Amino acid sequence: MAPTSLARNKIKSWLLNASEYDFSDIKEGVRLHLNESPFEPPQFIIEAVKNYLSKGNRYQHPELLERYRELTAEYAKVEPNNIYPSVGADGSLRAIFYNLIEPGDTVVVNYPSYSMYSVYSSVRGVKLMRINLKEDNDWWRENFDELLSKSKNAELVVIDDPNNPTGSPMLSAKKELISQLAENTKGFLVVDEAYYEFGGYTVAPLIYDYPNLLVVRTLSKAFSLASYRLGYLIANDEIVKALMKSSTPFDIPLPSLIAGITALENPSYVKNVVETIRRNREILYQGLKSLNLKVYKSITNFLLIKDDRDLQGILLKRGIAIRKLYDNFYRITVGTEEQCRLVIEKLGDELENSNPK
Repeated sequence: MAPTSLARNKIKSWLLNASEYDFSDIKEGVRLHLNESPFEPPQFIIEAVKNYLSKGNRYQHPELLERYRELTAEYAKVEPNNIYPSVGADGSLRAIFYNLIEPGDTVVVNYPSYSMYSVYSSVRGVKLMRINLKEDNDWWRENFDELLSKSKNAELVVIDDPNNPTGSPMLSAKKELISQLAENTKGFLVVDEAYYEFGGYTVAPLIYDYPNLLVVRTLSKAFSLASYRLGYLIANDEIVKALMKSSTPFDIPLPSLIAGITALENPSYVKNVVETIRRNREILYQGLKSLNLKVYKSITNFLLIKDDRDLQGILLKRGIAIRKLYDNFYRITVGTEEQCRLVIEKLGDELENSNPK
């Protein structure tokens, strides 16, 4: 038997046949396809990182990780022992999928939702159950009754709130909904708050009432630190203690730790980022509506569009990247005001002579 075949035979079937994260990128142009912040990190963060670059020959002192935990705890209004630090929000999700569930377990997610839930479910060989969101005019709504029903036998329920890619609120941190879901779920309830700063609501305080509730957050979006890969999980201290056993104090790179610590020591800039994005989102929303496109409302840093034309291809010809999802749905990140107006102008030019929807 060939070495390649021998290797394939030793790989678990669910991993061998698993799906992977799928996206296309551009090297030049306007990036409005990955929900990134269009604003660079403040200069004071860059300077702080530069001061530590010469220390790259040494492993970072564990005190830096503890400082990051203290600051994220202060920001989230919980205790440091309720914080699991991770490499981006994906690091927290990986820790959950790889440590708290087993192959064959049932995982419940919304559809649509963040694509990595499906990827991790596929890689882990679990049974994935999708709850279809309900389209409600300009918004999307949680099908709560079905979610509650399916969660009864689920080892893991994952809800991104606000939802990606619709931009809609799901449970809106309503305690009565969280209470029903947490108490009904067989295993763990995860609320992914990647867009917390834009939505403005959180379930974080409820981890003290419901020990199976976990909250995932990131510094990639409103903090403008996507490539620094910083995230954290908020959970019961016993869950955090268990997850920390599978990590080390060195997992988050030194430059990233310094960037995160500096940002969390001076987080006021985040408010300006969020307010600017909200203003630009309204400009983009109204502009796209003026082109007679079906645009859904959003409380995040992106908008969802439904159209049967190749909007991705149309804009890519003009050097603007957006995300093609499925069934004629497109997601577009809210950029700078200049970028938003450019999208409206270029898309308007292209659609003017195109066939009607």
